[in-house]
Amino acid sequence: MSKKRRKKRTEDIVNKGLKNSAGFAFSMLINLIIVFAVVKLFSISFNFAYSVFGDVRYKPGSTTYKVVEIPADSSVLEIGQALEDAEIIENKYVFFAKVKIKNSAAKIQAGQYGLSAGMNMEEILTIICHLETEEKEN
Repeated sequence: MSKKRRKKRTEDIVNKGLKNSAGFAFSMLINLIIVFAVVKLFSISFNFAYSVFGDVRYKPGSTTYKVVEIPADSSVLEIGQALEDAEIIENKYVFFAKVKIKNSAAKIQAGQYGLSAGMNMEEILTIICHLETEEKEN
């Protein structure tokens, strides 16, 4: 074999190896991005579910009460937005899910309520749905 052919063959082998290495590195990068996305999605889902079903308070230990007005004919998301704007809850979608799960949307009554960020969703719903007065009547 001539030197030119040997050199050409060596170059071909090196180029093929580099192409394979680049392809491997690219596929590893794609796999890492996919794994990161799956872990992040799981984390977001877990945090949302924990906020809905757990005893979560926006600011635990807070004793500051704010007056929140719930207008008549407000949707659950509008009420959640009002609570979020007043910094009583962290996420209006968590509030929405909690109301839907507890089937409390029809029980929410319009009015002004003194609420604290130290309350959990159960306590907030008890107040704005007037559930404590219903329990006393029974």
